[in-house]
Parts: sequence; C-alpha cells; structure tokens
Amino acid sequence: MRRRLVGRLLAGGGFALLAAAVTAGPGSAFALADNELSQVTITGDSLPEELTIQADEQPELCAALWREVNWLVNRRSDTREPEDLATLGEQYTLEVYLDGEARHRFHLYPMAEGGPKAFRPAEQPGDRTVREGWFHARLSLPETLTSAGVPLAGTPLPPGGGGGGGGPVPEPTEEAPTEAFGFLDEWRRGMLLTGAVVVTIVAGLGGIAFLIRRKV
Repeated sequence: MRRRLVGRLLAGGGFALLAAAVTAGPGSAFALADNELSQVTITGDSLPEELTIQADEQPELCAALWREVNWLVNRRSDTREPEDLATLGEQYTLEVYLDGEARHRFHLYPMAEGGPKAFRPAEQPGDRTVREGWFHARLSLPETLTSAGVPLAGTPLPPGGGGGGGGPVPEPTEEAPTEAFGFLDEWRRGMLLTGAVVVTIVAGLGGIAFLIRRKV
C-alpha cells in the first residue's frame, strides 16, 4: 500500500515536471510566430511626419526593421540607462503592428556613443505594460533606419528615402547571429528555471515520502 502511494506521488510529480519543462524556457521565443507583420512606424524630432512602412508594399524593408527589435521583445536588459542621456543622441520611436494592431514599441538611439542603443518602455500599445529595459542594439540599426527614410546625422539618405523608404534594403550582416545568441541566452535561462523547478519538485516529493514512511 505504501509503495503504491509513493508511486502515485512520483508519477504526479513527473507530470508536474513535464508541464514545467514545456511552459518554461524558450517557448516564449516562438510566441510571435503566429502573428503576421502588418507595418512598422517611425517617429522622431527630426522627422517632419511619421514614417509608415507597410508590409504588403515594402515587405523586405518592413521585415528588416522588425528584425532590429524582435529579439528584444522578451529579452532582459543587457545594459544600464546611461548616466548622461545626452550621449544617446536623437531618439526615434519605432512601433510594430502585428495582425493590424500596434503591439510593440521601442525607443531607438542609432547614433549613441559607444554604439546603437534601444530602450523598451514599460508603456506599450494597447494599454499593455512590460518590464522596461535598456539594450545594446544591433550595429546594423543606423543603416536600416536610413533605408527607411530616417535622415541620421553623418549618414547619407538613400535615394527616394523620404516618406517611408525606397532606398536599398540592407542585407543581413554579421549582426544576424546576435538573434541566435539572444535565443540561446533565453534558452539557457529557461533551462535554469526548469532546473529550479525540478529541484523544488524532488525536494517536495522527498519530504512527502518521508512523512508517509514515518506514519506508516
């Protein structure tokens, strides 16, 4: 009788462990796969009007802009807010529309000292709130924004760049692996979380088995 009871507890713990392994880790990295990219908008003090890049009209450029920030949606901060905000240079706000609705907002600093920076504000479209965070952006960010029509100081504007791009779309550069490393980093954190769940479950089952043994 005692063995059956302990066996049932261990089986229940196994199911709980399996559920934890499925729900934790890199699953969130694929949470955006089912959403269709609709458009990307860019605003900034140096822009006379909002730039709108439609996915159905400029799919490559729209996808390139999305690649600059999509790996930051669920990522933890990898840098601190600069002590001197003047070192960030001009700020541009990029909003991503998925399935026709604004879903993600980032403040971008392509000409920041020490390399491009990105900030994920707590206030997101649709009255959503997330954990804010500062990041080292991809080195390709200035080139991608310029291709979209953003007149960065010291960066030539591509032909036809006004009003939503028209210049050559930058090819994926050496920065592309950054997304892969970011995913691996999230996967590593997920595995650590899963490991913590395993330890908690095993410790709990051990305690229950000990109490049952004492009573029986």
